[in-house]
Amino acid sequence: MKLEEKVEALRRQGVEVPAPATVEIGDEVRLEQIQGPGTVLHGGTKLYGERLLIMAGTRVGYEEPATLEDCAVGPSCRLNGGYYSSAVFLDKVVLGKGAQVRGGTLMEEEANGAHTVGLKQTVLLPFVTLGSLINFCDVLMAGGTSRRDHSEVGSSFIHFNFTPFGRNGDKATPTLVGDVPRGVMLRAPRIFLGGQGGLIGPMHIDYGTVLAAGCVYRRDHGPDELVVGEKLPARTLPFTPLRYGRIRDKVRKNLAYVGNLVALWHWYERIRVPHAPDEGYRTLYRRAQGGLADGIGERIKRLGQVAGYMEDSIRELERDASPNAAEIEAQRAVLEGWPALERSLAGYAGLAGDEASLRRLTEGLRETSGSHLERVRALDEASVTAGTAWLQSLVDAVVALGSARPR
Repeated sequence: MKLEEKVEALRRQGVEVPAPATVEIGDEVRLEQIQGPGTVLHGGTKLYGERLLIMAGTRVGYEEPATLEDCAVGPSCRLNGGYYSSAVFLDKVVLGKGAQVRGGTLMEEEANGAHTVGLKQTVLLPFVTLGSLINFCDVLMAGGTSRRDHSEVGSSFIHFNFTPFGRNGDKATPTLVGDVPRGVMLRAPRIFLGGQGGLIGPMHIDYGTVLAAGCVYRRDHGPDELVVGEKLPARTLPFTPLRYGRIRDKVRKNLAYVGNLVALWHWYERIRVPHAPDEGYRTLYRRAQGGLADGIGERIKRLGQVAGYMEDSIRELERDASPNAAEIEAQRAVLEGWPALERSLAGYAGLAGDEASLRRLTEGLRETSGSHLERVRALDEASVTAGTAWLQSLVDAVVALGSARPR
């Protein structure tokens, strides 16, 4: 089909294309999945991928040219420029020019970012706001109750998600800013990460925490703390990338992160998809769930890579004059226990969690109506408590898989 024919087909669906000669649309794109009315493809827009979905009322490329490849874009979003690949955006997401948003990214309702934001394997729950010039890969962030009361990341912030350990480097470095069990209930206190700062994953920043601007943070913080930097003494130490330390802490934090992704996957499976208002939202939520599944797979892969480094690390530790027996034992447990742990993690869809709490939550949802956010906000406190308990039981079940391995 010629470009002119594609544009005409889109216009018949209520999609506006003000500068058709500047638009590129791949032959694989399913035009019926680019929906109007109110959708505008501004000059320089490029659309690729047979899985591309754009729902009504979305504007693409208003500030500069934008490329979308195999994304799922919910209603009334504003993707104002940049490159977007295999990401999912729910209602009213906004991103400024210069964005680079890659696979494993899920931005839920009204999450937004200013210009030049880089995301990959990033999950932002509703209302989370990012400033400009941010690299925020391998993070899940939640907190806040509305567009006026939301968690926020200041401009020029970096999540450092790579270390030089192991033979090929280590990206088992995901960071939780908030969590899923409380975050999805839209009642958790907001979190603020000050600009020109950074986090070195894996970490956990709890609700109500403010990290002062201009500092790099390496330790867990919160809840309800104002943290004005961390003291790190200047020193020079011997270094070999093959030598690991504190492996139990690293594995525990990775499992907690996987557990939160698993809990969010089940939130879609048992709550969002069954209670979707129509087939369009059901499709969108399934795409979000698929992205979460990809994210879980990524985290298992990265943790498995670290497990594969343990043989080299144990050999290095055993060369010490006084070997750290406890650390060697912990690393050997990771090495030997990984095949079984990997199989258990891969079965996350079969986890049930606290079914009584889930039933109490679904009973509460039956008394609500409206959009997803409206229904969650309308839940009574007993239903909220039950929902959080159900989701936390899923997180705990995943973490327990690691503690069940031989030590």
